[in-house]
Order: sequence, then structure tokens, then C-alpha cells
Amino acid sequence: SFQSLQEDIQNYFESHLQGLQNQVRNHLQKSYSVHKVEVDAKVINVGESLLDCGLCGSDEFCNFQKTPSQCEKCTLCPAGFFQMAECSANSDRICQDRDECTESPSICGERIKCLNTPGKL
Repeated sequence: SFQSLQEDIQNYFESHLQGLQNQVRNHLQKSYSVHKVEVDAKVINVGESLLDCGLCGSDEFCNFQKTPSQCEKCTLCPAGFFQMAECSANSDRICQDRDECTESPSICGERIKCLNTPGKL
């Protein structure tokens, strides 16, 4: 019947959309990991001591990617992001996007695919 065919088509597209969303999420996570490793490698390769910044404030970190190294304000996680790592003397705070679709599956209503975007809905 037409309704059965329509449901089959909808199920087909929903399953492929879910697969594409998973691929995008995996790609973004890998890109994030690669970027973090590159930043860490740059910090390690600089070879400067923490003392080059002097004493940074409690809400600052020593940015080794600047020449010369200098104290900078710690990043504040914007709305729609959550903190993954604290700001420390030698590294900035790490924030990650909150997936509202996963946290609140009914956020978009019934029969509507939820697509997470960076930040707050």
C-alpha cells in the first residue's frame, strides 16, 4: 500500500540520516583530537619553562604559542558547551559542544529528526 511504502521510505531515510550524523560526529571528534594533539606538540616543542610567563593570575594560563610566551585569560565555555578540562598554569580550558538531541530526545517533537548544531538551541 502507499502508506506502507511511505513508511519504508521514511525508515530508509531516517536510518541513513542517523548513519550520516554518526559519521559527521565521529569526524568532528577525530578532528578535535588531532587539533588538540597538534597544540600539545607545539607546547612540548617550544621547550620554554613556565617561568617565562612570570606568575599568571588565577584565571589565566601561560600561552606558549605566543612569542614571547605570555599570560592569557582562560576561555569561558559559551552557552551550549560544557567544560572537559580545567584551565591550568600551562593550558587553557577545553570546552565541548553539548548534544541537546542526545540529552533531550523529545526536544524537537515527534516524527522530526533532531540535528545538533554547535552551541545552544
